[in-house]
Amino acid sequence: MSTTTVSDWDATFDQALAAELRRRATRRRAAFWLLAFVFAATMLGTTLPTPLYVIYQARWHFGAGIVTMIFAVYAAGVLAALLLAGRSSDQAGRKPVLAVALGASALSTVVFILAPDVGVLLVARIVSGLSAGLMTGTATAALTELVPASAGRRASLVATAVNMGGLGLGALVAGLFAQYAPHPTTLVFAVYLAVLAIAAVCLRFVPETVSPRQRPVLRLAGFSLPEQGRGEFIAAGTAAFAAFSLLGLFSALAPTFLGTIMHEQNHAVQGGAVFLIFGVGTLTQLLVSRFSSRRVVLAGLGLFLAGLGLIVAALAQAGVALFLTGTVVAGVAVGAVFMGSLATANRLAPPGRRGQAVSAFFVACYCGLVIPVVGVGVASQFIGDFRSVLALSILLAVLCVFALASIARASVAPASVAPASITPASITPASITQADASDPEASR
Repeated sequence: MSTTTVSDWDATFDQALAAELRRRATRRRAAFWLLAFVFAATMLGTTLPTPLYVIYQARWHFGAGIVTMIFAVYAAGVLAALLLAGRSSDQAGRKPVLAVALGASALSTVVFILAPDVGVLLVARIVSGLSAGLMTGTATAALTELVPASAGRRASLVATAVNMGGLGLGALVAGLFAQYAPHPTTLVFAVYLAVLAIAAVCLRFVPETVSPRQRPVLRLAGFSLPEQGRGEFIAAGTAAFAAFSLLGLFSALAPTFLGTIMHEQNHAVQGGAVFLIFGVGTLTQLLVSRFSSRRVVLAGLGLFLAGLGLIVAALAQAGVALFLTGTVVAGVAVGAVFMGSLATANRLAPPGRRGQAVSAFFVACYCGLVIPVVGVGVASQFIGDFRSVLALSILLAVLCVFALASIARASVAPASVAPASITPASITPASITQADASDPEASR
């Protein structure tokens, strides 16, 4: 007759607890990658129209100025969502906001399919912008909360990689459809609706990470900047503004420049050029992910200046090869700057207001995406494409130097952010978002 001791019961309980913890960890890892797919799928849809603008131009007879307007209303939709609903996921939970973002993406896709003129195209882009604005801040915060503190670096890497990767893939896929498939302005959107349906199924298996929840209040949230490390947060936002300005230039006008200045009419090549800057940026993030965010940002800003110079020289000489070389260099720079600056913003964001703080960072990103591009579109009507791009490049170079100097100062004098990193009570999955214990910035 066997006798069960207290120690046996303790051992059995410990084993059962360990098994349950492993199951929960496995489910959260699966949910993390499902959410990453949802994020990427949504961002993919926002750049599907990019290589199609040339087709729309030929069909409805409008110029580059209208293209920039179409792009501007998209970014305006993003900014409206970020400013008015920046805290909505902090209040109502991540999943409801993510579901609304997917629904808006599906609605915009249907409008694209049915669009009979430029006016309806503008409506589709506004709704697409609302979808992207709701998705970016919410998905970034949720990815961070689905991993333990030691995997915070991975969350930042995946958030930036799927964001940029999805944007680049959308342009590439649409370019291929436009060049080689029938009905280029409808078939690609019909296929994308199926992708969104898969994403909606994936979202059902993602757990909610916000508790307790409350009714969201839609109002102008303003800018939620962290008290500690505010200067570095602003510098990171400035760097992201410059990076997204270059991305906006490519997303809105690269196919037009290739067609009009360099006489490259292949839609797949035009979409491929947009994909190149996003794809190289994504690959760069994977390669430099183990370096500290400050070093990555500083290196990226240095390369950013070189990329600007190459692109301006390519437009001056109408050289496709030089343009693609500049695109690769700019892609490396943008990938490094975006990853490092978002990691910095994530690290400095206060846990209780993470969604709002990350949304404030993306406000800077999308201001960069729209304002300079609209300026180029308007200026090109008076001084030509090349001079307008040159003026933008000079402005971005100035912002780049400012961000370089500010972040370099923060790396020399990091004492202002030290308490948030070393207080034991602050070391939780919600409060560590960028760096693990091996990151020098998180341990200061």
